[in-house]
Amino acid sequence: MAEAEKLQGITLNGQIPGLVDISKAASQLSDLNLLGATSSNNWAIAPQRSRTGKSLLASDSHGPLGVPSLFSYVQIRAPKYQASGVTIAGLPLVLGGFNGKVAWSMTTVMGDNQDLFLEKIKRQGNGLTYEAGGKWQPVMVRNETYFVKGQRPTREAVYETRHGPLLNSAKGTALANGFGLALQAPSFTDDKTLDAFFDLSRAQNVEKASDASREIRAIALNLVFADASNIGWQVTGRYPNRREGEGLLPSPGWEGRYDWDGYADPMLHPYDQDPAQGWLGTANQRVIPHGYGMQLSNSWAAPERGERLAELAGSAKHDSRSVIAMQYDQTTTFAAKLKKMFEAPGMKQPLKQAIDALPEADRSKAREAFTRLMAFDGKLSPTSADAAIYELFLQESMKQIFLDELGPESSAAWKAFIANGDLSYSAQADHLLGREDSPFWDDIRTPQKEDKAVILARSLAAAISAGDSQLGGDHKAWQWGKLHRYEWKNANGQTVRGPLAAGGDHTTLNTAAFAWGQDFTTTRAPSMRFIVDFGQAEPLMGQNGTGQSGNPVSPNYLNGIDAWLKGQYIGLPMQPQNFDRVYGKTRLTLTPGK
Repeated sequence: MAEAEKLQGITLNGQIPGLVDISKAASQLSDLNLLGATSSNNWAIAPQRSRTGKSLLASDSHGPLGVPSLFSYVQIRAPKYQASGVTIAGLPLVLGGFNGKVAWSMTTVMGDNQDLFLEKIKRQGNGLTYEAGGKWQPVMVRNETYFVKGQRPTREAVYETRHGPLLNSAKGTALANGFGLALQAPSFTDDKTLDAFFDLSRAQNVEKASDASREIRAIALNLVFADASNIGWQVTGRYPNRREGEGLLPSPGWEGRYDWDGYADPMLHPYDQDPAQGWLGTANQRVIPHGYGMQLSNSWAAPERGERLAELAGSAKHDSRSVIAMQYDQTTTFAAKLKKMFEAPGMKQPLKQAIDALPEADRSKAREAFTRLMAFDGKLSPTSADAAIYELFLQESMKQIFLDELGPESSAAWKAFIANGDLSYSAQADHLLGREDSPFWDDIRTPQKEDKAVILARSLAAAISAGDSQLGGDHKAWQWGKLHRYEWKNANGQTVRGPLAAGGDHTTLNTAAFAWGQDFTTTRAPSMRFIVDFGQAEPLMGQNGTGQSGNPVSPNYLNGIDAWLKGQYIGLPMQPQNFDRVYGKTRLTLTPGK
């Protein structure tokens, strides 16, 4: 059954009360979703693809270029426990790292384990009721007290149906006869995720790491791990068994047919170990095919980082130097797809005709852009002129395709469209590579009906015009890094380093994402990287995005940026005889009180 069909015949009679507040809260919460960042890479190289005959593991997580750094490197040593790697302040565990025998790392699996339910609400007496199975049930009410630093405690009533809290009861929004919107999320009563993370960090081989990972329920991750001889991958989390539907749109809560029927067995979660290809890796891309035994998600990141990872991981034998080169790779596979689309039998001649039909000034611009794009090798280096034209084309085509229907650029619809394009595979890429019959190809501002070839021709010309405006008339002097910059800002929004020329984009392993259709400001880049090379005496090496200190007057506040720019890593030793060389001889010892 199509998802949209379940809402047929439902008339909302205007907005759901509090819907604007729900949208604002969702936006704010997404900014706090530390472990669920939508961009990260990890991979493991098996011994048969390693130059030393021992495994390698690599990890990088992406986020805003903020100061201080989100991640901190720690090393924990106890008589029966040791681990070294990255963590986030407030979490008492090593999220990714090495314990002397096993290395592990994580990326977001983009799992979908939350559903919205539309509820029929009716006020009866002093309380609220909602419909369930043809009967009206009382809405449950509980009071919560929220403590905010520097403010008086806030006490609010939370209203709940059998599907979860009513989101439009937040901030005191009045609920009366009409509809409510309930959020159902997995239950984590008696959850043992923290214990499972500790078990993972104590594992002495890949098989034990996989067993421990299946018990991580509170967060949906791709965990990749390795020991000297083996590699593995395991999806974590808790995913509902939906009786009907896929949860893409809100479901009618008064019908039990869309309810959850427990959770998928963790033994069904996707996993792999020691594949014949000799490597495993994830980059937030689709990791399971349609028809897999459980529903993991319908919303994945763009596939290009995963495709490039496969190209590089499977092309040769590796060591730590080649893995570093992979983490700094700025080649996109999307450029080749774009050229293939331009040259497709149904597009090549119509596009030529559409370019020929442009006004003379635009015609020469479109031909120049087309020629340069067809010669472009996909390397988004900061000094590349062709990379600048390529990205200008992507930006201008976004506007040419969609802005007439969703604009102006200041409208809520356009801003939401831009934001959604950063969450998963975007409509922009979908239309460029296909969708020849989409109604968005028609420019509704003109009396005639445009097709895809016409809009592409206009976009090619617009790319050169935008370049002339932003980079000047000397096309040979154009550089991608003059449009696209790194800029580090503190919590107050003040720039503390930069702007500096950046390469790459959201489709490259060395990610430097920006908002298609908005501007070229870097919104997301690697905030930490680490590598574990089991062929080395001290396998773990890493780098932080900015610095280890959050104190602006500390010499360690920004001292990670230069190393990050140059691809330099620091060794993080596990053997005590090597500590002084890396960490120095000064120690602060904290002794617990009795």
